[in-house]
Amino acid sequence: MSQDPTIADLQQQLAFQEQTIDSLNASLSQQQLDIVRLQRSMELLAQQVKNMRQHMSAPNHTPPADEKPPHY
Repeated sequence: MSQDPTIADLQQQLAFQEQTIDSLNASLSQQQLDIVRLQRSMELLAQQVKNMRQHMSAPNHTPPADEKPPHY
C-alpha cells in the first residue's frame, strides 16, 4: 500500500515535467522564429544602408539641402 502514493507522486511529477518541456519547446520555437525574422530585418537594413551610401557617394548626387522638394 505504501507504493501506491509513491507511484502516484511519480506520475504527477512526470506529467508536470512533460508540461514544462512542452511549454519550453513552444517558447524556444517562437524565439527561433523571432531570431530568423530579426536576421532578415537586419539584412534588409544593411542592404538599404549600403544602397544609401552608394547613392550618396555617386558623383552626380546633390546633397539633400540643395534639392528642391518634388512639389516645387
